[in-house]
Amino acid sequence: MEDERSAVVNRSVAHRLKDLDDAERAQLLSLEAARFGWPDLVARFAAAQEGAPWRVGGWASGRWADERIVHVLGRTAVHTATALRRGRLVSVDAGPFGEVRAVDVLDGTAVELFKAPHPARVVGVVPYEDRVLLLTGHDHPDRSWRPDHDGDTLRAWDLETGEPAGEPVRVDQGLLTHAATARLDGRTLLVTGGWDGLVRVWDLASGRTVAEPAGGHRGWVAAVATAEVAGRPVVVTAGEHDHDVRVRDLATGRPAGRALTGHTAPVSAVATVQAGGRTLAVTAGMDGTARVWDLATRQQCGTPFTGHGHAVSAVAAAVVDGRVLVVTGGRDREVRVWDAATGATVADAFTGHQEPVREVALSVLDGRPVVVGEAADGVLRSWRLTGRRHGGTVLDGPGRGVASLTTAAVAGRRLAVTGRHDGTVDLWDAARPHPVEPLPGHPGTNPAARPVTVELAGRTLLLTLDRDGFVRCTDLATREAAGAPLDCRDPEPCALATAVVAGRALLFVGTRRGSVRVFDLAAREETGPPLETADPLPVRAIAAIGTDAGPLVVTGHGDRTVRRWDLAGRAPLGPPMSGHSRAVNQVATACPDGVPVAVTTAGYDTRPLVWDLATGRPRGGPLRGHRRRIAALAVTTLGGRVLAVTGGDDCTVRAWDLAAHAPAGRALHVPYRVHTVAPAGNGTLLVGFGAELALFEPAPDWRPEGARGCIDMRLRRVGATSQDEPADDRRPTTALPAER
Repeated sequence: MEDERSAVVNRSVAHRLKDLDDAERAQLLSLEAARFGWPDLVARFAAAQEGAPWRVGGWASGRWADERIVHVLGRTAVHTATALRRGRLVSVDAGPFGEVRAVDVLDGTAVELFKAPHPARVVGVVPYEDRVLLLTGHDHPDRSWRPDHDGDTLRAWDLETGEPAGEPVRVDQGLLTHAATARLDGRTLLVTGGWDGLVRVWDLASGRTVAEPAGGHRGWVAAVATAEVAGRPVVVTAGEHDHDVRVRDLATGRPAGRALTGHTAPVSAVATVQAGGRTLAVTAGMDGTARVWDLATRQQCGTPFTGHGHAVSAVAAAVVDGRVLVVTGGRDREVRVWDAATGATVADAFTGHQEPVREVALSVLDGRPVVVGEAADGVLRSWRLTGRRHGGTVLDGPGRGVASLTTAAVAGRRLAVTGRHDGTVDLWDAARPHPVEPLPGHPGTNPAARPVTVELAGRTLLLTLDRDGFVRCTDLATREAAGAPLDCRDPEPCALATAVVAGRALLFVGTRRGSVRVFDLAAREETGPPLETADPLPVRAIAAIGTDAGPLVVTGHGDRTVRRWDLAGRAPLGPPMSGHSRAVNQVATACPDGVPVAVTTAGYDTRPLVWDLATGRPRGGPLRGHRRRIAALAVTTLGGRVLAVTGGDDCTVRAWDLAAHAPAGRALHVPYRVHTVAPAGNGTLLVGFGAELALFEPAPDWRPEGARGCIDMRLRRVGATSQDEPADDRRPTTALPAER
């Protein structure tokens, strides 16, 4: 049993393991085992870990864990297509220099097929006579629509031999985006749809059209499929802005009966299937539904499929064991399989993609159906149709919509607070994988402003920013509102932070107009004039810290600068601090070795900067390690060291020793992009990645290279919130960053 589970865990993250060393593989596999709910396997992999400050030990959610997984391929190609080659399902793509290769969807083996004479993009794979053809077009660097576009040339290649097939077909303007084939009068014809909204029928042998182009679509042709109805070939097409699906006679180009009408938003994908003497069309729409139609009667079969709850972007249909199965992929990043006759799903949703699904397929492996989904980032996943999603007793997790994460200690418990993009705020017990119901009274929280917490009169308050410019205060112990919402007196607030200064709990509100308003939370009033820049530069992030010279406020701005403010004098200290190439969207403050510093990240910069707040200058060079955008930033202490913790789109969490200005041990590797990190008490770290949350505990074998302390800030606690560690732990008292 353990070997079977180990194989499942390895398959789930195989695409991420190839670039890691043995210790990093063990760490990632341990986390993956936790996501499946297999503690024995967690311990087995954890024994081989070394060098990272934390290891998974508390719990991990498993919303995207799936025992049915067959393979995961990490692809980077923009244009791909799936096809059967030698009885195996392959994904075909073209490289930047025209090289075309096929990758087996189920085992990951790759083979180079041929090299095109020009940079190519894959348009599709179609049956032609007794062969399977791959269609490629020019890979234009400018993919935006322009009326004077240079046009497109479509070439066909034998998928087996790589030899050209027939003559190229060409249009003078726009690109050819979709293609299918159909038989007419004993020959096979190619049907294409293009950016110009026209549907064309070609004779591949001569490279010429055999009929006048058919129009009538609004926008470019978004879907093309062919079928045979009553012995006559038809073309089923949809346009970029069409709610209806057109059905045309292939020979005449004229409508073959009325359009398929029912979608309430544009149709994005079409598939056809022959079953039980009937020809069916399946359509997927931006209205979040998929529908099945009888092409002979033009009537909808049954009720729409409505499980996605978001736009459905891909569809396929096949006959399996005598039933018509429909596979759909959506912008909700899920793949679902439906019984066309009953409209019911035949399995739990297939999850794990981080981007919208753009293509789906259904194949057979060892006599068993396999579902395939490819996402917009090129990652291709395949699952067995039958089996358990996961057998472990794991929590489903917060979902893909998490925008922010913070923690607080309440009545001896450590709570995690997650804010979703839809404005919902949820409470979680950080010690046990059991969620608390969404907080009432938070219908429209602004996801751009991270919720913050503060201790006030013996209560732990959660402060959230509404889209209407009000700050809501919630007592986390009772989950009830602590007074009426606080009016920010500004229509565009976008960042929050809290601090305790001279015994007063303060709230800082940053605005898009470049000001920071300061409120006394006990008195519920402003403490004086706002901190204002000369120009309206949006405040994207705020933090505060105590120094020997008094309390400082640190702000990150849309003009790529960081500013220091004297809170008592309401004035900037020195000129703006420059060094980032993008808008500064995260700020955290700390005090390593008694030196107050700020850590900042900006947009798609991959390197955080550390600033000496006494001088306003960078402290050392950028912190190098991340390879993609940094999405999360926090400050904590571990082993007597003050650490900055960052998480990014490269699926890593990295810790930095702020006193040594160097990495603190190995990076943590996770299966999906990191969006949030937060200290969770006693040296633990809560990490949000993909649709998951995981609690990491201090690694017992990790030791810093010589601990250095931090000065005791209890007498001038500025920036301290309930997110910080207890004061008697001699933790740095800093306000954690407000996230964009």
